[in-house]
Amino acid sequence: MNTIEPFFTNYQEAVWLKDSDALLALYASDVVQFDMWDRGYYPNLKEWKTEMENWLGSLGDEKVKVDFERIKIHQSENMGFASGLIKFQAISPEGKVLRSMKNRISIAFSKEGAVWKVVHQHISAPISSENLNAIFDF
Repeated sequence: MNTIEPFFTNYQEAVWLKDSDALLALYASDVVQFDMWDRGYYPNLKEWKTEMENWLGSLGDEKVKVDFERIKIHQSENMGFASGLIKFQAISPEGKVLRSMKNRISIAFSKEGAVWKVVHQHISAPISSENLNAIFDF
């Protein structure tokens, strides 16, 4: 992988297939993960692994379609950064969208040998100052 662009397709495919091993293979062992759910901060892949396995394993017959929007990539020889929006849609076996949400995402990459790995990921949503609710439509 000469660029970080394949990350986005690989992430989508791993989540759609509920393949936690393929998903986690995109991340460095010392990745720092800021998530929106529950614990919210994971200092390394080992601690985040259980959350990802539980999430994908809890889906039953549902699948999750992931779309990335407005992705901007900045990349040098050994470091990369991307930011944009990530949309998650829970899909029923019949293909119906059951629920969805859109978040902001920032991702930092480092090249380990010939392989790009995520070393930092931050997923968030803006909060309305009027009603203190997350704003998911932007």
